[in-house]
Amino acid sequence: MIFQILETFTLVSGLVYIFLQVRQNRWMWPVDVLCCFAAIVVFAHQSLWASMGLNIYYLVMGIAGWFSWKRDAKKTGENGIRIRQMSAMARIGSVLGFAASFVLLYWALKVTADPSPFADALVGASGIVGTVLLVRSYLENWYVWLFSDTLSLLLCFMQGLYFMAILYLVYTAMAVVGLLEWRRDGKYID
Repeated sequence: MIFQILETFTLVSGLVYIFLQVRQNRWMWPVDVLCCFAAIVVFAHQSLWASMGLNIYYLVMGIAGWFSWKRDAKKTGENGIRIRQMSAMARIGSVLGFAASFVLLYWALKVTADPSPFADALVGASGIVGTVLLVRSYLENWYVWLFSDTLSLLLCFMQGLYFMAILYLVYTAMAVVGLLEWRRDGKYID
């Protein structure tokens, strides 16, 4: 019963979070922290260790994101979508970070008998990179989230986490909306 309540809470707070993310409202970060806390418990209960660990990472990055976006808001004013231009080095670093994260997560998940180590490692590695890109306000974060959220949707569905699958379905759709809105309304700050 408690896990169903937490899964439902994750769904509701996740919907609020993604709405705020698309609008680039920094209040998304505290909502993210609450959502991640509930998701950590749900994923641990299902033995989806990478997804659980990823939500621990998201929780920490939620705190970092709050301070980063608060600082950026001072540069352009509170309103508006602020975007940074992604350098070639940042792109290379993202690809290398993804590859290293995937290899380490896959190995760790095989050892812990994760029920879906390959998919869980892909979700974990893409989530790590996507969150860094989001905290830095790179437009490219939305492409990573399209991949990660689609895979998360399938993983949750296969594990019988139907409310979580609905959440990731909405996340996938909102990643498209976010990409389009950031392209249309974004102001480059670097």
